Amino acid sequence: MITEEELKDLEACQSGEDWRSACDKIKAARGGTYPDDWWDKVKLSGMMDRIVDRWGADSDLTLTRIS
Repeated sequence: MITEEELKDLEACQSGEDWRSACDKIKAARGGTYPDDWWDKVKLSGMMDRIVDRWGADSDLTLTRIS
């Protein structure tokens, strides 16, 4: 389960770098994976979209071709 402290860390993000750092910290605490309730509490709740909108990003999944 994602903790209240981790949710606060995400809420405090002001850039893509902040977001990546917070996500890396959350995954590191669980052996490299997101908590089971990540999708519901962060993505589906709209939290992620609201936060990343601060720097003009969105949470849509994208595919990138690497040659």
